Amino acid sequence: VLFVVELLLSLILLEIYIPIKPVQSCTMWSSLISHLKSTVTVKRRRVLLKSHSDCFLGSEGVDVLAEYIVKAKGFEGAVVSRDKVVCVCQALLECGVFEAVGTKVLGKDKKQDAFHDSNSALYSMDPIIDCIQRDKRQQYTCTGCNSIRTWFLWLFPAVVDEVWQEQTLLSLLNLVELPVLEGVLQCRQSPSSPSPANLAHNNPDLIYSSNHLDRQILKAFRDSQEDEWLCAALDCLDFLPDQPVVELSRDGLAQCKLLLYGTLVKHYSITNRLPLLPQHMTDVYTAITELLVNVKLDKALEALQLCLKLLPHSCRDELRRLLIFVSLAADPHGIKVDKEIENRLAVKRSFSRAILHSKALSKEKEDLILVFMLSNVKEIFKIPGALHKVVSDKLACLVQEKQPDVTGSTFCQQVDRNTLQSSTKTTTNQALWVLLNNIHLDTKISAKEKKRLLRQFHLSHPEIFNQYFGDSAFSVL
Repeated sequence: VLFVVELLLSLILLEIYIPIKPVQSCTMWSSLISHLKSTVTVKRRRVLLKSHSDCFLGSEGVDVLAEYIVKAKGFEGAVVSRDKVVCVCQALLECGVFEAVGTKVLGKDKKQDAFHDSNSALYSMDPIIDCIQRDKRQQYTCTGCNSIRTWFLWLFPAVVDEVWQEQTLLSLLNLVELPVLEGVLQCRQSPSSPSPANLAHNNPDLIYSSNHLDRQILKAFRDSQEDEWLCAALDCLDFLPDQPVVELSRDGLAQCKLLLYGTLVKHYSITNRLPLLPQHMTDVYTAITELLVNVKLDKALEALQLCLKLLPHSCRDELRRLLIFVSLAADPHGIKVDKEIENRLAVKRSFSRAILHSKALSKEKEDLILVFMLSNVKEIFKIPGALHKVVSDKLACLVQEKQPDVTGSTFCQQVDRNTLQSSTKTTTNQALWVLLNNIHLDTKISAKEKKRLLRQFHLSHPEIFNQYFGDSAFSVL
């Protein structure tokens, strides 16, 4: 029980990025239980014509804990929603801090498995709380501890997403060499495509009013179809504005696939549209093309999977749906989408710029990546098994408040202060030695200028100067 309460408070702090020390955490969970016990109104209450003694309302328990959390030291200014406080109450319920009061429904006792933020849900304090107050070091078995990871994932999606991004980037850096990290670090902040507002500004004829009915009609039509080509195209409509969706809904989509194809081509051929694959990740794309050229297909696939995992969720989902449709539309045996050229060339001309386009990347490399993506469209959006494991281990460490395992691949190593100072001095002296050697052996500068530079160096670094020239140091000056 003590571990669970301490952990939940620590997790709330983790979400708002406030560091917490073990002693502070211990004080917090102890104060939380004490505050709940001393503040919540415990009295005899009546539910369904039956009285229950020594119990409190679920809604009052949430009120008490919410008030405590937002006023606790270290939480000032934090935004903790009522739903999250309910989840804390749920975990405390599962761990036996308090228990639900049984009520009879049709003559049968029915206990509540879930905590309810309600005026009709009754709970009573468990006697174990008194034991906690007397001996804080005592450990108790908690059946609810197994569900803590579930609460963690639900309560703190931002933290979980951050772990995924961090481990994905580390895995990608282990796989390919990148000259700079600016591109991949900016991936989450940069928009992948213009918003409907921007599109409306550039094309005032488009209508962006929400039309729920027409979208529901198309959704129902899609659910009733078995044609893979048609379903994939309809899936892409979720990312289109309302006007083309309304036109498709009312112009007889069932009779004409080409109408749907033309609508998607028109949408993804907008001149100023940003590609779904961010342009600032060109270094990653270049590394992938090098793997493909060297026929390292497995590594290229894994690198592409990691690259796509770094994309924002909405961009990744749109890219996945579009690639599935493009791969089906490019089938030479499918419906002919262009009267003059074959499907693969027509699809490539219509959608390639919307998927990947960068001035720093040659057309050949863009085509190579696009062909590889279309050939492996069912694999590139899968998550590598190794990444699943490292993320799971990292989240387990966060849940259990343990230090993460750093015995694997790392890009830096912590050193003590003495080692740092020694390394800094050695590196600096080596650089100074090289500088002095360059001045001494440089034949392009005049003798007067060289003597001036050597005197200046001697004044700043006499030890290095004397070591370099030895007994002839004074004659040089």
